[in-house]
Amino acid sequence: MKAPHCEAIIVGAGPVGLLLACLLGQRGIRTLLLEKRTEPIIHSHAIGITPPSLHILEKLDLAKSFIDQGVKVVDCIIHGEHRRLGCMSFRDIPDDYRFILSLPQSETIRLLKAKLTSYPSVSALSGMEITHVAQDSNHCEIRYLDAHHGTTHSVTTDYLCASDGSRSRVRDILKIPTEGKSYRCHFVMGDFIDRSDLGAEAHLYFTSRGSIESFPLPNSQRRWIVQTPERLDSAPAGLISEIVQQRTGLIVPASDQQNQNIFTPRRLNCVRYHEGRVLLLGDAAHVMSPIGGQGMNTGFADAEFLADALDSILRRHAAHEPLFNAYNRYRRRAASIAIARAGRGMWLGTWQGKPASALRDLLLDRLFLNGPFSKAMAPYFAMLTIPFNTLDRVPLPPLRLPSSTTT
Repeated sequence: MKAPHCEAIIVGAGPVGLLLACLLGQRGIRTLLLEKRTEPIIHSHAIGITPPSLHILEKLDLAKSFIDQGVKVVDCIIHGEHRRLGCMSFRDIPDDYRFILSLPQSETIRLLKAKLTSYPSVSALSGMEITHVAQDSNHCEIRYLDAHHGTTHSVTTDYLCASDGSRSRVRDILKIPTEGKSYRCHFVMGDFIDRSDLGAEAHLYFTSRGSIESFPLPNSQRRWIVQTPERLDSAPAGLISEIVQQRTGLIVPASDQQNQNIFTPRRLNCVRYHEGRVLLLGDAAHVMSPIGGQGMNTGFADAEFLADALDSILRRHAAHEPLFNAYNRYRRRAASIAIARAGRGMWLGTWQGKPASALRDLLLDRLFLNGPFSKAMAPYFAMLTIPFNTLDRVPLPPLRLPSSTTT
């Protein structure tokens, strides 16, 4: 029996895969979305949605829905060892969206899934694990295991898009090389009922014993992220509350903690983002420190580019190789810059010891918050200065690439 065929397959139904599925569905492209998980994520990871991502969501008429469900973070207060150093405000950034939107990843997924139901050209299946990927000059063949029934299925597609996370199965099967490393700093994060008076502001505390980050969440909750001296296999109950009080003097009751996650940041960038008819996006293509919140937003820009490229190929008969080379060139450049920025920010924020902490306070005060670079900080962290952060900022959008000739 001949395997069923679709125009595009997306592996991975996280925020980036769902966004791509919606953008392809909007264009009427016959798409199959495969997800390994059968249950919703327990811990919400990404929470920050930057202005460029909100412009991408506008294309699906979703920006307002996201904003209505999230918290607008307009000001970020920076604290040093002994005092408040300054405020990084997004109030005057050169964009229509003058804030970072705080929204749990679980809610981002819910909103995108709801939107996906309005596109009949897209089918979504959960509990499906990729076991085989092969391709020739005309199509890709995928085999996947159905965890619900223990059966294996085959399907062919014109193009395969892998958004299956930092440990991408598709990337491993194709042996696409990567460059990367783990950082030598460690964190525990948790979401709490917010009984503080910190309001809708983000607060960053840089101390000689380690950093603490705090962000408002919807529904009167707040995320706390604490740096720990070493990697923990498990964190004892009340650890986050104890560290927050030691380093900031703030009382965050352990009984108000809703969840917990331990992580050691790492960086990864694939040597190339496509292999024949297979394309990588999101964490399957690049991984960066979550400190700074740039990973998901970089993946959203991947999805926007790929949706436009696949529409050009499948609907306007453009040659795929020039478009995929452009995708690799522009998106890998953007991700490389975001990875470096996230790493530099984390490097400065995690200095420990009193001499290093005093030097950091001086740099933040005299250079970045109240000095010559102060006006550049908010656009920098809002990702407005990342090149190619939306398709409008690509010098030659795919539809107008000279090499994208009709075949």
